[in-house]
Amino acid sequence: MNMTGHSRIASIGTYLPEQVVTSKELMDEVESEHRFGIPNHWIEDLTGIHSRRFAAPEDRPSDLAIHAGRAALEKSGMDPKDIGMVLYCGIDRDWIEPATSHRIQRELGCVNATCLDVTNACHGFSNGMSVGDAMIATGAAENVLVVTGEVPSHLIGDVIKDIRENPTLENFHNKIGGFTTGDAGGAVILQRASAQSGIKTYRFDSRGRYAELCFYKFDHEGKRCGQMIMDKISAVMIRMHQAIIQETYESLSWQPADVDHLICHQVGSKPHHRMAKLAGIQLEKAPTIFQSYGNLTSATIPVTLDTADPQEGDRILILGAGSGLSISQIGLVL
Repeated sequence: MNMTGHSRIASIGTYLPEQVVTSKELMDEVESEHRFGIPNHWIEDLTGIHSRRFAAPEDRPSDLAIHAGRAALEKSGMDPKDIGMVLYCGIDRDWIEPATSHRIQRELGCVNATCLDVTNACHGFSNGMSVGDAMIATGAAENVLVVTGEVPSHLIGDVIKDIRENPTLENFHNKIGGFTTGDAGGAVILQRASAQSGIKTYRFDSRGRYAELCFYKFDHEGKRCGQMIMDKISAVMIRMHQAIIQETYESLSWQPADVDHLICHQVGSKPHHRMAKLAGIQLEKAPTIFQSYGNLTSATIPVTLDTADPQEGDRILILGAGSGLSISQIGLVL
């Protein structure tokens, strides 16, 4: 699916919890060296992720989203009452119903906003941006807050328990991908594009036949379970991006040298290097966050974009991805 953008990013907001947890600490929790002969620095060596942030046990996804949304509103100087839609796009939600965006609307004072949740694993933020853009294009809203809050740390206890109870090497490799994730909140405010700035194109692709490579679900007993087969996911993601990158550049009338910032979904060092290479962009233009924050799932795009500190007029290429598998390529001028 391809679509032309009609909105621009007016502001970006992010939130990172204070608690730092190292990869070595998590590996020690499952006694990786004693049980599997795998040293506690294995995750760091394999992915480059040495730490991540954990929210407090009582924090809900909306709490992190509210922090990020408030930051985006403060940067824009906008009255919350002028937000016409709140789109929440995290993997997890506060409740099965109602939509988590309702609590975010209430706490931020966006009293005139329509509320909606959109979810698609790590790819949810890219999808949320496209939905918000479509609402602006039709005139349904003038200002859209796209926001996410991710607390995968709440699941890591389940992963540790699962590995301890089923201490096979195969189970370890299937579940250990969960240790690469971290908690964060992210938000952007979308407004109608101007002559100088705006999102030029969205390109999406999905391959449902790879859905079993990474999943999080409830089994027949109501217990949370899942797996993340990192190497296979990354390989498929790279191939999917490679297949459409040239068409994306053609639709934008850009060359790789025209891009000021490459914003990638980030799961580790090797996939990140391969993403930059397939896009033909120097690593200096592709900021990284995975070393200190891990895989921030759907919050990766806004946090990386904020880290890049783009300036007005900068050309930005976003390469999104999520389990399923789904990818997107988005070109915009800030």
